[in-house]
Amino acid sequence: MKSLSKNITIIVTVTVIATLCACANAKAKDTDKNNVAISAQSNETMPTRTLPKGAVAFDYTNHLYFNVVLRDSIPARMVFDTGNTSILLDEAFHKKHFAHLGNLRKAMAAGAGNAMQAVNLDMSGWKYSVGEHNKTEQEAVVMDLRKILGDGVDGMFGMAFMRGRKVEFNYTDEYMRILPQEEQPSAEYTCIKCKWLDASQTRMLIPTKVKITDEVSFDGNFLVDMGAGTGMLLNSNLATKLNLKSVLPNTKKIIYDVAGVGGSATNYIFRAKSVAIAGSEINDIRTSYSANTQGALADSRYDGLIGNGLLERFDVIFDFVKCEIWLRPNKNINKVTIHHSGIVLTPKNDCWIVNGLIEGGNAEKAGLKRGDVVTSINGLSRDKVDLKTLIKMSESAEAWKITVKRDNTTSEITFDKEKL
Repeated sequence: MKSLSKNITIIVTVTVIATLCACANAKAKDTDKNNVAISAQSNETMPTRTLPKGAVAFDYTNHLYFNVVLRDSIPARMVFDTGNTSILLDEAFHKKHFAHLGNLRKAMAAGAGNAMQAVNLDMSGWKYSVGEHNKTEQEAVVMDLRKILGDGVDGMFGMAFMRGRKVEFNYTDEYMRILPQEEQPSAEYTCIKCKWLDASQTRMLIPTKVKITDEVSFDGNFLVDMGAGTGMLLNSNLATKLNLKSVLPNTKKIIYDVAGVGGSATNYIFRAKSVAIAGSEINDIRTSYSANTQGALADSRYDGLIGNGLLERFDVIFDFVKCEIWLRPNKNINKVTIHHSGIVLTPKNDCWIVNGLIEGGNAEKAGLKRGDVVTSINGLSRDKVDLKTLIKMSESAEAWKITVKRDNTTSEITFDKEKL
């Protein structure tokens, strides 16, 4: 393969546990009953539900999963990620459908992991459709995405698709709608003037006020990352500046084998006193700070990432022309999550892989290790537990009894949840 000297930034994180302006009235929304939701585990459709006219259904389970059609005929289940520019295809999916294209070129990618990662580029030209909306890009990044997000994912699409558009994301009704540029959100929305990270104008920084404790607070700029299931994750540079290791002595340390593009990561989980954004103050919110020395979580150009765990509390409209975000609180605005299983699982076709583990937590004390294969949780096998169910099970207070395979040995491990 011909070598290509090129670096790519792709931010994919796994789940861890402002200037304001007035907005005018919106137009009334028509409905379209032909949209369908998407299974969190496959491309199977779910019962039809009513959506606004022109909306495209997605399935929300910490990430936004869409049905996408590649080259007019190949269906793919793809995640949308504002931290990603070009389309990205899982290498096994690419090999199955597009290996005959050949001509892969080498590149290096950075992301939420703690190192650069070797990937491939396919420069053969890529047309794809999301609902009725089409896009053509020259290149696709090809890498082992399923190692990060699990076997149910075929790829990702990102900001190249959104460039020049105004787009609504509704987390509660699970749809995306591309709006006419002249359509204005209703007065219930708060408009936030954001900044572009750099001259490429592909990544937005949103101003946010964070109170770590009663004594420690700051006004920060956060990278909007819809490829992150977490709510808020502070960069390692900021953590050092604020001396969070001393300020927060009772954090929970979680280590990931694969936190995103670039591999491993170490985070420290805590509860922030409050986060103020778009006129709303969210109290006692689970947050993390990174200990990474490389990658997106060590980038000094911003203070951290804001992901779906925070955005899901709002109805969201992005204006990718004016670099603005409108937020309207929804029913999740005061959502509080207390319990966490203490582990992060990557879903495979017939099992889960323990990808992240809280150091010194109940699961580790009970004998669980990163890399373990989990074949059942509380008596339920993998085929009985989709992503939505897994999230609910993790957030419940109920203890877990799991069946674990390690080195050709099967055992059962029982442990209580963490309170985070």
